[in-house]
Amino acid sequence: MFFFVNQYLLSNNSSIEHAEIKRLKLFEQHNVPAKLVTCDFSPILHGNGTLKRFRLTDDEIINMFDYFGGTLNYQGKAMHVEDLNLPYRYQVGTGNNSREVKEGQRLVATIFFIGGTIGQIDHIDYYDLAGNITLRQKFDIRGFKAVDVFIGNDGQIDYEQYYRPDGSCYLERYYVRSTRNTAFNSRNILKNYQGKDRYFNNIQDLFTFFLNELNTNNKEENSFIADRPAISIEPIINIHGSAKKYLWLSFNHVDDGNNLITGPLNSFVQEALSHQNAWDGVIVMTQQQAQILRDRLTVKIPVYAINGVPVKKMNNKIQINQRVKGQVIAVGRLGKDKQTDRLIEMFAQIHRQVKEARLTFYGYGSPNEMKEFKNLVKQRGLEKVIEFAGYQVKLNQAYDQAQLFVDASRLDGQPLAMGEALSHGLPVVSYDYLYGPNELVQSGKNGELIPLNDENKFVNTVITLLNDPKKLQELSNGAYSNLNSINEENTWKEWQKLGAGK
Repeated sequence: MFFFVNQYLLSNNSSIEHAEIKRLKLFEQHNVPAKLVTCDFSPILHGNGTLKRFRLTDDEIINMFDYFGGTLNYQGKAMHVEDLNLPYRYQVGTGNNSREVKEGQRLVATIFFIGGTIGQIDHIDYYDLAGNITLRQKFDIRGFKAVDVFIGNDGQIDYEQYYRPDGSCYLERYYVRSTRNTAFNSRNILKNYQGKDRYFNNIQDLFTFFLNELNTNNKEENSFIADRPAISIEPIINIHGSAKKYLWLSFNHVDDGNNLITGPLNSFVQEALSHQNAWDGVIVMTQQQAQILRDRLTVKIPVYAINGVPVKKMNNKIQINQRVKGQVIAVGRLGKDKQTDRLIEMFAQIHRQVKEARLTFYGYGSPNEMKEFKNLVKQRGLEKVIEFAGYQVKLNQAYDQAQLFVDASRLDGQPLAMGEALSHGLPVVSYDYLYGPNELVQSGKNGELIPLNDENKFVNTVITLLNDPKKLQELSNGAYSNLNSINEENTWKEWQKLGAGK
């Protein structure tokens, strides 16, 4: 069994999660057992929640709380206000997002609903006579109370109890105050697990125990991939028994601002590689990054280059003249390190020369930076030219309708969206940054690579291509026909080097 170990699966995910999901589907195509593994409590994971959003099933993921709560495949049904059996003396108000519960004039509780549902309960806050929250009850989207959160006089968490659908408690979590008077988890008790209570100082220790249980119960000889290093490094290193352990680096191993080849390793990588002998290998997504790491590691751990975005050999061909004239897209996280602000400035120049040119951003960024980007668009008078479409799971239509994909980033581990764009015949204009674009884009064949931060050449290249549909069509044909390095078949051969399917 291959376990892809992460912290969470959210409604809006990063490239780490998208790579995991694509990898999972690839393993399933080849009938090799594999599962996503997460450790965060997630009451909207199942049912009509996050898994459904990403076309995943209960059998494709193992969440730690579901595992210990016995709810990995629990179905249940949605819970609404009428299912609460509140005392007859309580009066329940009205509202689409929440409802107040009163006894006479006193506010007893507020019932909050899950966004995007019709009155399905998310959580309930209960108040004391002074109006302070004393208890928050959180409900699983499958229709049962999942946890009681007891809150102290200072508004911080004191204690939590986690429940199975039958109401029995399987986990208790205790909190103390830090020096900054914030709640700090100090003790976790797994109740009556295999006949006895088990004690853990923190959630990471519990996660370590959980991974060991997965390894044991699956007859060992499993492979664990540390997809999100911040949470998974220590638990995977501390797995007992026979198991293969791999560190997956979906990002640059050097912090932004340092020399990308010779600069000091970032903290995540440094921590992981301080236990070099514990790993059976390190996985990156490009050959260039793999070679640089091989040259830098003092202990010769195997370094594998495995494509993170396996694509189909050929999608249905969409001709350039069938696409929206002048439509340009950028896909991925928006941020200063991705040079979103510079791309906006460059597109202002592009639009002055190509009036039909439009740019759509697909992705999310921090609230503060998004505010800056939107203000910049407004300042440049581009509100009708540049659109922020937000995070979207399904982008096939966007790839098929656009005429050009642009990327003005200065660093990455592998631009997953770039590979997806090329598989849809979408030509790419990108800076030639480390790592990834030069292993995906061949200038003059499926796009154009621009020297890093050469804005004039970037602008002029986009203008030239948008004004030359014949050249765009040639690049589109080249994109469709040059997918060998990232197609599913060759990506699977790379995974076979780690024993997948053998």
